[in-house]
Amino acid sequence: MNRKNYRSRYRVLLVDDHAPLAEATAELMHAKGLDVRIASTGREALEMAAAFHPEIVLCDFYLPDMEGLDVARALRAIPGLKSGVIALHTAMTESDLPWLKDADAPVDLFLSKPITAEEIDALVSQLPSHAKKAL
Repeated sequence: MNRKNYRSRYRVLLVDDHAPLAEATAELMHAKGLDVRIASTGREALEMAAAFHPEIVLCDFYLPDMEGLDVARALRAIPGLKSGVIALHTAMTESDLPWLKDADAPVDLFLSKPITAEEIDALVSQLPSHAKKAL
């Protein structure tokens, strides 16, 4: 079992409208030492991101008010989030979302639900300052 612990050095915004899954994912991330906030809609995510300044955003593809892709595009427009890691978190497979391979896609990673500890490490490893901050 991978035991990396980031000791709350990274802020994560988890965007998912399915509360039980969001809480379970947040608990796993907290156990790895990440500072996690949960938003249940795209609009809530954009408001939270502006104040919370997450380094990582894990966003569900389908939200009640907008698609995760639109959330990702809006997040990329927020100063400070241009270099952050944005991942889509969905029950769909990568083959269901061929545009993910498009260089213009505003997301860095595609993760299937439910997320694993190894996938959390993959998210953190995408950060430019990971080598300096990870323990």
